[in-house]
Amino acid sequence: MEKTENLNINYSGKSIAKNSIYNLFGYGIPLVFAIVIIPPLIKGLGTERFGILSLAWIIIGYFSFFDFGIGRALTKIVAEKIGTNRTEEIPGLFWTSFFLMLFISLLFTIILIILAPSLVYNFFKISKSLQTETLNTLYILALSIPIVTTTAGIRGILEAYQKFGIINIIRIILGVFSFLGPLLCLIFTNSLFWIACFLIIVRIVVWILYMSHCLKLNINLKSKFYFESSLVKPILKLSGWMTVSNFIVPLIVYSDRFLIGALVSAKAIAYYATPYEAVTKLLVIPGALTGVLFPAFSASYLTNPDFTKKISLRAVKYIFILLYPIILLIITFANKGMSLWLGVKFAENSSLILQLLAIGVLFNCLAYIPFAFLQGIGRPDITAKVNLIELPIYLLFMWIAIKYDGINGAAFVWMLRMAIDAIVLFLFAKRHISTHFEFKLKYNYLIILFVCSIFPVLISVISLKLILLIVIQLAFLFVSWKFLLQEEERMFLVSRIKLFYS
Repeated sequence: MEKTENLNINYSGKSIAKNSIYNLFGYGIPLVFAIVIIPPLIKGLGTERFGILSLAWIIIGYFSFFDFGIGRALTKIVAEKIGTNRTEEIPGLFWTSFFLMLFISLLFTIILIILAPSLVYNFFKISKSLQTETLNTLYILALSIPIVTTTAGIRGILEAYQKFGIINIIRIILGVFSFLGPLLCLIFTNSLFWIACFLIIVRIVVWILYMSHCLKLNINLKSKFYFESSLVKPILKLSGWMTVSNFIVPLIVYSDRFLIGALVSAKAIAYYATPYEAVTKLLVIPGALTGVLFPAFSASYLTNPDFTKKISLRAVKYIFILLYPIILLIITFANKGMSLWLGVKFAENSSLILQLLAIGVLFNCLAYIPFAFLQGIGRPDITAKVNLIELPIYLLFMWIAIKYDGINGAAFVWMLRMAIDAIVLFLFAKRHISTHFEFKLKYNYLIILFVCSIFPVLISVISLKLILLIVIQLAFLFVSWKFLLQEEERMFLVSRIKLFYS
């Protein structure tokens, strides 16, 4: 019999909550560093260089999706193997998937190296003085594709094993140094090339840490180091539709900044990307939750579908209750907040962007759950087809909006796309959830609150803004407590509060 570690994987509600908190810290701590570090980075690099650095962050992040869905599929398959106590099959799946990802990433490395000159000299509107520096930066970033891509697959194994504590310690290291690294480099140079080199070194360290923990987690990974051709077809069959989503979703997400760089300027990217990077950090909340829910959906849907439905519905509810007050606060004080953070000039160019993006982020956060649900239960074809239909329509409207209304138009189209995407995903997910929502919701109360939420945004007097905001937030908390939460949930929260103060 194969010797494997005794894992005792637990997909209970308590375990999901604990691992979600791990994820929240893993995403949240780098966010705090980003908020503090971005202003001195803009000052030290200049607006255009910072815009190019934003593109570098995008490119590095996009590399993790160049695994053709194999990493995500690997998480699902391994979670199922663990759930059915067939862990002896994991090494073959892992190494076969790893080598597939490595081969694919090397192809994309070659492609980016070939396309780099055209991107710099013909596509992006970059000052001539920065073109050579940007080209060299793209070349060094291209060499990091295999590291970033295979890292996503290695991390997927740890997610299937529910090792979110380890994952998030490493994630914090990566997130902090992704922002702190460029700032440290400014002590010696403002060259984007050397900043990119530092970022890649950090990625290599992270890769080593992930791999070492994987090898410790399942000792058979060391002894069964091989590529099994018979596993290629089932892996690619499952990852096929995930591949479509993994390729198209980042393309949709990042196309706005690429189009702004092509149609407006690299400087305009900074005015758009800065509020974007700030407000989209709220996605760490649903991201933290769905990172845990995805393997839970995969492991439980076939054997305990009622549990899967229950946790998915509650996830949507909790995300909405938590994020609506935050989004309203951001929209109300967008101009004042941007002024205090980055100055009046940035606020003049970016406050409306922040407000529109914040509304879109709320829809996007809610859409995380049906997206993860559909992929986790083995229906990635649905999310992929939705993305395929969205892509050309979105790109067309984004191009028109940027052409005629600049970055404000881009933010409006982005917000609109997020709202439509969320509605469509919920409609598809509803087909697989036969149960209805378990709470009785007085929709008219929420509609009244949403309408009233407009007034703090329109009023210019800060003190009056604040008073109205507090009143609306308190009313929202009351409606949430009375109509959104179930009796057992209210009792649980009361008991936790009493325990905290005892």
